[in-house]
Amino acid sequence: MRTRIEVTPDADRPRVDLRGDVLAPRILSATPVGAQVALVGTQMVLLAGDSIGIDIVVAPGGRLEIVEPVGTVAYGGTGRSRWEVSIEVGAGATLIWEGQPFVVSDGATVLRTTDIRLGDGARLLQREVLAFGRSGQHGGDLVSCLHARSADGLPLLIEDLDLARGKRERLGVLGDDRVLDSIIALGWRPEGDIPAGPAAFELAEPGVLLRQLGREHAHQPMDACWQAWRGQDALSGRSPGPATAS
Repeated sequence: MRTRIEVTPDADRPRVDLRGDVLAPRILSATPVGAQVALVGTQMVLLAGDSIGIDIVVAPGGRLEIVEPVGTVAYGGTGRSRWEVSIEVGAGATLIWEGQPFVVSDGATVLRTTDIRLGDGARLLQREVLAFGRSGQHGGDLVSCLHARSADGLPLLIEDLDLARGKRERLGVLGDDRVLDSIIALGWRPEGDIPAGPAAFELAEPGVLLRQLGREHAHQPMDACWQAWRGQDALSGRSPGPATAS
C-alpha cells in the first residue's frame, strides 16, 4: 500500500501527481510553484502486519506543504507493521510537513523509516510526534530510523532509535516519558531564540533538530517554535491560491 505525492512547478500551475488509496492525498490549494496537500486516511491504519509506504517528490524549485488532519494509531496484533517514508527534495525546493501524533498502542510492533534526499539549496521543515500507548496503556515496540543525506550522499542527519519496551525506559532515552516530539530543519538554520524546555541540536551542515520529551503531548512550546520557523524567510513562498485540478 503506497501513496505518492509529486509536485513540479510550472508557469501557470504546478503539476501535481497524487496516488494512494489507504492514505489518499488531496489538494487544498496551489500556486505556480507548488501546492498544499492533505494526507487523508480512508480506512483504519496501521493494523498489525500492514506495510504503508509514502513517496514524496518535490521537483527543483518546487514547494510542497503536507497537512495531516489527524494522527495515526499503530494497533496491536500478530506481526510487525511497517511505515516507510521516502522524501526527495530537488535543488532549491521546499518541503514543509507537520506530522500529527503517531501512537504505538499496546501489542504493536512497528518499524518506522524515513529516508530523505536534499538537493543543492533545498530546505525541509518536518515535525514528528511519537507517542507510546493510548489512554491507560504503556505502548508497544517501535524502531524509528531517520536517514537524511544530500544529493551527493553527504550525511545530514542519521538517527536510529530502538524504542522497544524495556529499552526506551532507560536513563538517557525516554525514561518515564511517553511522548517524543521532534522538529527537524534541514538545509537551513532557523533564526531567533528557542524557548526553555526543548533541547536544540545544531547539525554539522545547515540544520537543527529540536526535541522535547513529555508524559503527555503538551503542544507548547513546540507549537510556537513550529509556527515561528514555518513563517521565516528561508521557507517563504507566495500564499497559496485556489487549487486547480491537474
